[in-house]
Amino acid sequence: HLSIRRQRQMCIRDSDTHVLLWVHTKPSRLGKKTRHALASEGGVFFSPISVFEWFQKDGLDGLSAKDLVAATKSVGFQELPLGLDAILDVPRFGALRDRDPMDLLLMSQAAAGRMHFYTADRFLLELGLDFVKDAEA
Repeated sequence: HLSIRRQRQMCIRDSDTHVLLWVHTKPSRLGKKTRHALASEGGVFFSPISVFEWFQKDGLDGLSAKDLVAATKSVGFQELPLGLDAILDVPRFGALRDRDPMDLLLMSQAAAGRMHFYTADRFLLELGLDFVKDAEA
């Protein structure tokens, strides 16, 4: 009998895309544990949902969405596709229903992928979900 266990990966994302942006522009905002995880985890993923959200702020902080993608890929981060598993997992996060729909999708995407989800959003951190990690810690 062979059992396969998927390795816990990490998904970088904040409710307003700050964590992904901090990786490139303000790495000192990332906590020691987060920086260690970035350097040691088996893979680091980013969501196209974050890129879509950044397009709405395109050019803010001097970084276009296209530049953000190029910089993110250049440091070895991998794109995490949004699949039906994540969409079907959305009801699990009922507490987010009346909040930002991007947060709802990103949380569901990380959960469906069995990934750590790094954020600085206090509301998300206070949900008590074991896969949600404080990016400033």
